[in-house]
Amino acid sequence: MTETLAPLPPEESEWTIGWRIVLGCALGAGAGIVLLFFTFSLFLLPLADELQVSRGQIGSIPALVATGALGAVVLGPAVDRFGFKPIYLGSALVVISCLVLSVLFATTLIHMAIVIAALGFFGVGTTALVVTRPINGHFKKYRGRALGLMATGVSIFAVIAPRVLEPIIANYGWRGGFLALAGFMATVGIPAMLFIVPGNISRLRSATADSGPRNWSFLRDRDFKLMTASMICMGLATAGFVGQLSPIVQEEGFDSRVGATAVSAFAIGQFIGRLGGGWLLDHFRPQTVALIFTVIPGSGFLLLLLTDQIYWAAILAAAMIGLQQGVELDLFAYFVARRFPIAQYGTIYGTLHGFSWIGNGIGIAGVGLLHDKLGSYSLAQGIGMAALTVGAVLVWLVRLPPLTAEPEQLRAG
Repeated sequence: MTETLAPLPPEESEWTIGWRIVLGCALGAGAGIVLLFFTFSLFLLPLADELQVSRGQIGSIPALVATGALGAVVLGPAVDRFGFKPIYLGSALVVISCLVLSVLFATTLIHMAIVIAALGFFGVGTTALVVTRPINGHFKKYRGRALGLMATGVSIFAVIAPRVLEPIIANYGWRGGFLALAGFMATVGIPAMLFIVPGNISRLRSATADSGPRNWSFLRDRDFKLMTASMICMGLATAGFVGQLSPIVQEEGFDSRVGATAVSAFAIGQFIGRLGGGWLLDHFRPQTVALIFTVIPGSGFLLLLLTDQIYWAAILAAAMIGLQQGVELDLFAYFVARRFPIAQYGTIYGTLHGFSWIGNGIGIAGVGLLHDKLGSYSLAQGIGMAALTVGAVLVWLVRLPPLTAEPEQLRAG
């Protein structure tokens, strides 16, 4: 059935209801599954101790969220067809159930692997894949700024969460931490999506969304291939670092509290990257913004390699690397919405997100395994620096149309 679409509002009115879209999606994303990913380093040592496995073995478990690659390809087109609210809410309920079930029944590495794999597949429905859809559909002139503000929800949660989770994990173990994460999603994410995001934009679809098969010709597009390769390189560089951040800092001779501080510093870097990067995308050449925000994190890896047991250097390096993770969400969501029709946003961004897990999976598993083999994180940090350099060059080559020549953007009410 063809849906009636309201005309685009004037540019000056984008924030009239847009602020509710941004706020609701910021809270939804902040309480989503990425919070587990960004704080997993706090769970790593308690899990390794209870399950009697090595740091490398338990550190490889998050790589199973690579099932999110399949989830993104499945849920991306579903967002285009059914709207973002049903997909977010359904995914959130599954994620909460998985977290609670793991607390009740997980006692082995295999159990944890199954839980993380399920969280990866369904959890992608609570990530940028879904929550950037209404923002890209509603905003045009202020799209970068809106994406940046939305993405700060994850950063704010990621800054606060380590301080909240660290004493919970210390007193109640990883199970208490998992229950806390489930509580965040149940009391913040779901209500935000239900009551803050306006109901009249719950289904952002084109008039042809329900007719015919999906158009997959974008897979042959030069710019899609460049975005994919760049995102793989960036994931390879930073995904494993996130999961091992607290142990990396503790290996420098610091305690778990400093490790939690480094995780918070990483999140502060994300916050700056998301807010600043989003604003810059609206005012400067996006490829230049991408290059700058990729070179600085590469310098963070270099700082870690050149220093040892220096508190400020470890914290600053974590913040610098967080900068790239922050801008990455704004960057590729912006590039896809600017380069391709919004009617296929979920399908294209979901496919891009799926391919990105090639790099994420290798990075997550590789960092821990290299540490087990070499007894040091130095080689992994060097590889991360090189991968970011390659990713910066690739994204620099992406061609974007002028805003006035953008593919037709359709949005509901």
